[in-house]
Amino acid sequence: MAAKRRPPSNPDDTAPESMRAVCRNVVVGGRRTSVRMEPLLWESLADICRREGHNINDIVTMIDGRRGDSALTAALRIFILSYFRTASEPAGPVTGMAEEQAHFGTAADFSPVFQRALGVFDED
Repeated sequence: MAAKRRPPSNPDDTAPESMRAVCRNVVVGGRRTSVRMEPLLWESLADICRREGHNINDIVTMIDGRRGDSALTAALRIFILSYFRTASEPAGPVTGMAEEQAHFGTAADFSPVFQRALGVFDED
């Protein structure tokens, strides 16, 4: 089944550039797919990748594997929000970023902030 296409943007659209969704390709589990998010969300995901020392494809693949029946874009938005909410909690230190990471494989290879943020998909 073909993916739904967004209608062409209206040239009279008055939304600020920072709020206009941008479509980018990512590789999820070895398959290329498109994700459409606002620039601030893409920047936030890039920040998470820098902090964790992993690339976007690795992190998106991990989120994809845990999202259940949610849309990938929705799962990414929820994860990004969860990550930064977790990082800002006064009880939890914002440690365990890229310097502390050895290799990619499972959630255990990521910082405590990342692991707790990923737990958002475990809640019912």
